[in-house]
This record gives sequence, C-alpha cells and structure tokens, in this order.
Amino acid sequence: MAERRSEDRHRQVTRESFARQAEDFSRSPLITDPAFLARLVDWSEVTGADSVLDVACGPGIVAAAFAPKVRRVVGVDVTPAMLTRAATVVREAGATNAAFVLGDVCQLPFPTAGFDRVVSRRAFHHFPDPAAVLAEMARVCTRTGAVLIEDQALPADRHAAETMTAIDRLRDPSHTRAVSPDDWPTLLGGSGLRLDRIEIVARELEVDEWLPRAHPPPENAAQVRALLEAAARGETPGLAARYVDGRLRFTLGLQLLRARSAR
Repeated sequence: MAERRSEDRHRQVTRESFARQAEDFSRSPLITDPAFLARLVDWSEVTGADSVLDVACGPGIVAAAFAPKVRRVVGVDVTPAMLTRAATVVREAGATNAAFVLGDVCQLPFPTAGFDRVVSRRAFHHFPDPAAVLAEMARVCTRTGAVLIEDQALPADRHAAETMTAIDRLRDPSHTRAVSPDDWPTLLGGSGLRLDRIEIVARELEVDEWLPRAHPPPENAAQVRALLEAAARGETPGLAARYVDGRLRFTLGLQLLRARSAR
C-alpha cells in the first residue's frame, strides 16, 4: 500500500512539474536539436510501413521527427498539458499520421506486439521503476522490432554522479536517477531484450538557459547554481563546468541505445 501511494505521489509530481514546463520544454534547444533527433531516427532504421510508439512523449518533438518516415506514430504520456502541446507541435509540423494518448508508462494501454519501434527520449531518469517501463516497452514491441532509449548519462565518477543527481532533483522534483550505461545489459535482459548498440556523447549547456526551463523554486535554483559554481572551481572532479565569456556552463552526458528481442 505504501509503495502504491509513493507511485501515485510521484505520478502527480510529474504531472505538476511538466504541466509547468510544457511550453518551455517544447522549445528547449536540447530537446529540439535537429542533429540529435536525426540520430535517433537513423538508429531506429524505420521504413515507411512501420508504426512507432513514443513512451513519455512529452511535447511531441519525437513524434514530429518520426512522422514523415513511418506509417503512423503514437505518443503516450501521463501529463495532459504535454499531450495538448504535442498535438500543436505535430500539427505545426504538418504531420497527419500522429496521435496521442493519456496513459501510464508502467501499464501501456496498447496490445502486445502492436508497434515495430518503441522509443523513449529523455524520460527514463523520471521513472521510479525503469525495469517496469522496459518490460512494457518490450511487450508492445514486435519480436523483429527494436526498442530505442535516449537519456542522460551520469558522470563515471561516483561523487560527481551523486552531485549531478542532486542537481537534477533540485531543478525538477520528478527526476529520480539516470540509469548507468553499465546497468543496461542486465536491466534489458530482465525484459527479454538484448543490448544491440550504445553510444554516449557530451553536450555543453548554458546554466542560465537550462535551469529556468524547469521552473524550480528560487531556493532550489540557488542551490543548483552553487553546486555548479563549485564544480567550475574544480571542487567536484568528474563534473565538468566552466565559465565561458562570464557565463556558467556545464557538460551533460547523453546516452543513446538500441535493444532487440533476445528470444
């Protein structure tokens, strides 16, 4: 019962957090970067006959990227405000083969083996139980299809990783913890998937652009800035931060992986 209450509370926190972020999130340079979107679509190896499910679809950026390449794309998200924004984004992109559904990522409202590709982008660090979400993604994917996940990658240094997790939670209370790249093979194996490919890249972000988009309370924003300023002074080895032309910047790791059925 306590576990259920905790899940319900986190779901509500996520809705509240992303309801505030819906507009800003859909315009984020990190989310809308054409090169990263093209890389995700390229890794999916979709054809025009394929159907794609975007899990925790947010403002429809991924759906809009896939729509011209596939037969249909469906997005599912727990936040109504994000789905409203997603409908606008795909309409503005001219897509007519995209649809959006309100739903829980741990109980996807779709039949088994209903999609050729199942994608989740920048969402796994919000899931309290990533194994449960993976199991559902594997269930709704065809045996010959693929599951693709893009998400944050924590620094390899343990202290730096804990600091980055603390920063993310201060900025956005719906954040849980990013999955370590080393943990994916075991996590995927539990859902009957095998890791096919993984790649980690780095992206430098400007704090003044990145931090306000999540609308954190002022005291939380001040703590985030203090932690990143300390990293820029070299006090957190493994967490890259620096000043460029007087503006504070830090490096975020991003991992992209593709998995296929192990059966």
